[in-house]
Amino acid sequence: MYGKIMDPEKILSSSDLLAKIETVCKRRFSAENDQNECYVYVIDSLKADNFKRLRAFKGKSKLNTYLYALINSLVIDFKRKQFGRRRIPAGVAKLGKWAEAVYRFVCWQKFSFDDAYDFLRIDGLFSGSYIEFIKEIESIKKAPCRENPAFQSIDETPESAFKNINPEGANPLEFLIQKLDREKRIKAIKVIRETTVELSEDDQLLIRLVYGSDQSVAAAAKVIGLAAATAGKRLKSLLAKYRKKLLAVGIREL
Repeated sequence: MYGKIMDPEKILSSSDLLAKIETVCKRRFSAENDQNECYVYVIDSLKADNFKRLRAFKGKSKLNTYLYALINSLVIDFKRKQFGRRRIPAGVAKLGKWAEAVYRFVCWQKFSFDDAYDFLRIDGLFSGSYIEFIKEIESIKKAPCRENPAFQSIDETPESAFKNINPEGANPLEFLIQKLDREKRIKAIKVIRETTVELSEDDQLLIRLVYGSDQSVAAAAKVIGLAAATAGKRLKSLLAKYRKKLLAVGIREL
């Protein structure tokens, strides 16, 4: 797959390596948000200190073996840093996967309960109405939450977590979602996810790096192996594609 003498930038942009990282993260984490954060963490770690971890390969084993062990080590490191010894409270766990997801979204990731409801609907974890959801989460709100002391007193309809996004470097699609009512927001997020899956690996990585890892377009372009100007044009083209898909389902608040 790779030669002994390697170009770390070229290896990091390899579709084989990116697929391997994605596979390991998906195997380790069930929540899509955790999978995505894991993916970005591994890439950022491999790039750190001028690709120090990749340059450490001395040819004493097969490169594939070295990379697989390195990726697994970084994923374990990510898990420890992100979650440490955190555990879902037993009282929440016994309510089911939907309740565990709510706890992770609101306690650990500090989304609002409104946002959690939207995410559950999109992921198919809760099929009830919003009123039913509000009633069901009462028992969840009684659980202890060290990461978010305000957890137990959070109002059922707080302002969206999107409000705090910095407009200078934020994903314009997130600002669009912020303006929508609940039903349209659920539809929009579903369309965005489906559109992302249809993109090439390079385009998915470009989106993740710029909007999921706070990388500049120039830095993301280096990882993918593009000129900064080319990456910028591609990013504009991708955003236009998302908007076209959203218009097709009747979302015109663009």
